[in-house]
Amino acid sequence: MKILGIDWGKKRIGLAVSEGSFAEPFGTVSSFEELKEVVRQEGISQAVLGLPEGKLEKEVREFGYRIENEIGIPVVFRSEVLTSRQALQKLIEAGRSLHSRRSLDARAAALLLQEYLDIQPD
Repeated sequence: MKILGIDWGKKRIGLAVSEGSFAEPFGTVSSFEELKEVVRQEGISQAVLGLPEGKLEKEVREFGYRIENEIGIPVVFRSEVLTSRQALQKLIEAGRSLHSRRSLDARAAALLLQEYLDIQPD
């Protein structure tokens, strides 16, 4: 089963994909239509969507319900508290420069997805 990790943002949507037990950054999209195309092309059967705390929570939940209703795949909501900060820290530790925010968004999605995969039973 191929799972898509999603780090939602108003400008960009960070994506990660797993096929098995490891999440890999995939890239970013900037619209729902682009997301729909990725799901179709990659054969995604489930999504894990990062859920922020605070005022954006409602907007992200609505985005998740739209994925379920219009794309037709189930969405699991997971707390995304600190995933972007963790992604930034991992880039710094690896000695990599922050060449773009897009890379950070995809890495945050991969962290979110990996946390989900790590708690799944074998």
